[in-house]
Amino acid sequence: MLDFISGVLIHTPVWVYLILLFLISRGIRARKPATVALEKLAIVPALFLIWDIYDLLVFRTLTLATGSLWLAGLLSGAAMGYILIKGAIVSRAAAPRSIYRSADYSSLPIMMLAFTVKYVLGVISAIAPETLQRPGASAFAIITGGLFAGVFVGKFVRYVRVYLSAPVQQAG
Repeated sequence: MLDFISGVLIHTPVWVYLILLFLISRGIRARKPATVALEKLAIVPALFLIWDIYDLLVFRTLTLATGSLWLAGLLSGAAMGYILIKGAIVSRAAAPRSIYRSADYSSLPIMMLAFTVKYVLGVISAIAPETLQRPGASAFAIITGGLFAGVFVGKFVRYVRVYLSAPVQQAG
């Protein structure tokens, strides 16, 4: 078992570890209230969207069913992400294209869960690709990918809505 785990870790591409470190740092930063530029807030949703679209294009056959499953996951996740921070303190900041947001304690656990699921599915895909071609496993991979990307898209949509609809808050 230890040989298997060390083999998996050794054969994991460096970019995967870089993404993990980036997500951990973002998740830790999100735990503190801050004024953040919308461009920075867009990075995590973009990362998960790109990663998931890549997985769809490389590991799946794009069909109406595949697209529908992914879209259902994405929209469900977006609703969850929006609701997760709906009660949070968010206001438009005086800095250009920025918002002030209260601490977000949900980001780190969700990012780690999403990363873990995508990592495990990636390992399964590398070791036993036929496993993820089974209808149930394939649907799980498609829906969860959309779901996790959607959570961060939903949070970002909430931030953008506040930015677009709120007056600028002056530094006090």
